[in-house]
Amino acid sequence: MRGSDWLDRLGIGALIGVALFSLALLLLPAVIVVIMSFDTRGYISFPPAGFTFDWYARLFNQPVLMGAMWTSIKVGVYVTVLCIALGVPTALACARGDFRGAAGLSVFVLLPHMVPGIVLGVAVLFAGALFGIGPSIWLQSISLAVYVMAVMVRTVMARLQKLDPLLEQAASNLGATRWQSFRTITLPLLMPAILAGAVFTFIEGFDNLSVTIFTHGYRDRPLPVELLTIVQNTNSPLVAAVSSVQILLAILALLAISATIGLDRVND
Repeated sequence: MRGSDWLDRLGIGALIGVALFSLALLLLPAVIVVIMSFDTRGYISFPPAGFTFDWYARLFNQPVLMGAMWTSIKVGVYVTVLCIALGVPTALACARGDFRGAAGLSVFVLLPHMVPGIVLGVAVLFAGALFGIGPSIWLQSISLAVYVMAVMVRTVMARLQKLDPLLEQAASNLGATRWQSFRTITLPLLMPAILAGAVFTFIEGFDNLSVTIFTHGYRDRPLPVELLTIVQNTNSPLVAAVSSVQILLAILALLAISATIGLDRVND
């Protein structure tokens, strides 16, 4: 075996090893949390002493936690609707707009996502106070939409940049208006990216803590904030059960994308 072949195999092996190690770092914490949620003991410990579904039964029998989960679902839906309504036109303006400042607008959209969530949460809280808007589910939804808008915009922009503009020009040559061209050609081709962005924004709106901890209302406590309260006051596997439900919802959302449009088609 030549020296170069040996070095190539060594490099490939090292790359695979790093990839597997990175995958383990990503998955092991979640797997450990799920395993601990089935422990029979009344406190968090690993490995578990037994196997039981009691903590999940307690979770779904607690009105406070179920109310917090319902609040998080509503916030996730509101954030998704706002990001679609504002993010798709913004992406069209950034990718297809022929005006000065289009590149600057694209960078500006990314800025809130680059700012730490805690900073953005405090900023939105103070800004809401200036306009007489106190912490509520609406302020929470608006702050999260500002925070994750970049996800929708960048996902749709990536799809737009791969679409052939000649398709719209051909529709215009055949007599279609710009709205008809967008509705019948551009929008259907953008749907995989819009749906993918919607799922990602919903997940972020559902389980974000850094922003919502400053903007949620007293009667609209989302699940992450309620989970933080539980962690501060108890050490029971109920915390792991709540976390496992959040992990399951995220997995189901990704599976829904894969089953409907396919993850490989998001930016095709």
